[in-house]
Amino acid sequence: MHLQDVMAASRRVHAAIDSIDALISQHLGVQRSDLRCLNLLEHGPVTAGEIAARIGLTSGSVTALVDRLERAGFVERRRSSTDRRSVEVAIPDAAFGRIAPLYRQVGQAVMGQFSSMEADALAQAGETLAAFAGALEAAAAGLAPGPRPEGDAP
Repeated sequence: MHLQDVMAASRRVHAAIDSIDALISQHLGVQRSDLRCLNLLEHGPVTAGEIAARIGLTSGSVTALVDRLERAGFVERRRSSTDRRSVEVAIPDAAFGRIAPLYRQVGQAVMGQFSSMEADALAQAGETLAAFAGALEAAAAGLAPGPRPEGDAP
């Protein structure tokens, strides 16, 4: 396999993930930015400010997004357990029941693809995917707005 083949495969992965996100958004009846918020919240409650920072929206846009998701029953606002003055956004258990089956289907497909691999090949695949994720994270950091070191033109 050549580097060009790796790049072509990475484009296929990106296109497949994009397609899955579009289909899950459609199944749930939510916008893509709403789904990004739900993906963030699956790891636990966060404040609206954290949502804004993590998915790159203004505070007004996050308020509208959370309002939409709350009306649809996908999120709820809760008082923070660590700071009583703060409100966090969380996915209630009932909403997980609507979301989880869609992602479970995706997970089963991926696990089915890799389940017959030998341990060494699986370890190498894991290392390769981790390196791939690291490269994408570095690229994202380079594209993020903010100060750049001298001589680094955008």
